[in-house]
Amino acid sequence: MTGGKAADKSKTPVTIGFHNLEGGAISLADVRLGFEAGVKYINEQLGGIDGHPLKTINCKTDGTPEASVNCANQFVEQKAVLAVQGADFGADAMIPVLKSAGVAELGNFPLTPGMNSAVGDAYFMQGSAQEGYAANLVQLQRLGASKVAVVLVDNPASHDTYRSVIEPAATKLKLTTKVFYVPAQSDWTVQSATVLAWGPDAISTYVAAEGLAAVPAFRSAGFSGYITAGANTEIIPQLDPGVLQKVLFSAPYYLPEFADPPAKVKKDLDIFEAYTSNLPKKGSVTQRQTGFYTALMAGQLLRDVGAKTSPLTAQAVHSGLRTWKGEREPFRLNGWDCSAATWPGTTACGFGNVYATPGKDRVLEPLPDQPVDMSAVLP
Repeated sequence: MTGGKAADKSKTPVTIGFHNLEGGAISLADVRLGFEAGVKYINEQLGGIDGHPLKTINCKTDGTPEASVNCANQFVEQKAVLAVQGADFGADAMIPVLKSAGVAELGNFPLTPGMNSAVGDAYFMQGSAQEGYAANLVQLQRLGASKVAVVLVDNPASHDTYRSVIEPAATKLKLTTKVFYVPAQSDWTVQSATVLAWGPDAISTYVAAEGLAAVPAFRSAGFSGYITAGANTEIIPQLDPGVLQKVLFSAPYYLPEFADPPAKVKKDLDIFEAYTSNLPKKGSVTQRQTGFYTALMAGQLLRDVGAKTSPLTAQAVHSGLRTWKGEREPFRLNGWDCSAATWPGTTACGFGNVYATPGKDRVLEPLPDQPVDMSAVLP
């Protein structure tokens, strides 16, 4: 890819910190690889940050608070102007360290409750977890559902989510819902019979890897309506095409495996492919896209703040985030607005999931009118 403007290597770099799970029990190295590819694109084609090279402090975490605090301390000591999260289950422990130094946190999606609620100190570019649950109901209603079974793993967080998000959203949409709490390891022949005895016309599942067993169990039990399977696209190659009919998958943006994305999105995906084509074929494209997207949004933030403030300091970035907004993100047609949470009480700057269903040759085909309009269910 040619024709862009490279950063001026003679200029002082703009330094940011990047923390991500890698090397522990959960290792998401592909998020880092995608992030690094995004930084490379920024420096080679987008002129860096107003001519300055973008430099990253890469810090690996293992899900423990101690590892994440260690990253926060590194970022502060090395004068990073921004902390950027790939994926980090220990990230809540970073908040006091970053806050005391005036360093803001930016990321794709908050995986932890502290980051999800650290309003004014953390900002995440996708819709909140709460929005995701509500969006599921909105999409099913648009497809004609009126009686939705909600299947959740049995834990305190799930119970709270149903009471505080799913049930109120269903009431606003005038949907009838019933929740079914299942063990983390379930006998889906039994569970599917229990759910279907209630007589739903659609099913929302939140069972992660169990989806490979859950979806065919519902079909084998005779259910032919819509089933939402979240982001579990890895089950698609493993299931019969007949089983996958009317199974919905969601993503925060258009994925490379989506058929016929909008032209502007196709251009983004081509850039992503060009900058990740040298990476090992065996790896998660979805994780790499997450990292690439996060890098591009961090770069956009720094350019936008830098255009108004010089020098570019952590305090300037932190302050600039409070009013930061834009019209279109990479891989999406949405805009973003960090001046007011898109779901009240959260750190979400963005909104809208893209729903798709497997079509011919199992290729994911986005549904019409994406992303989902959430205005009817906002608190």
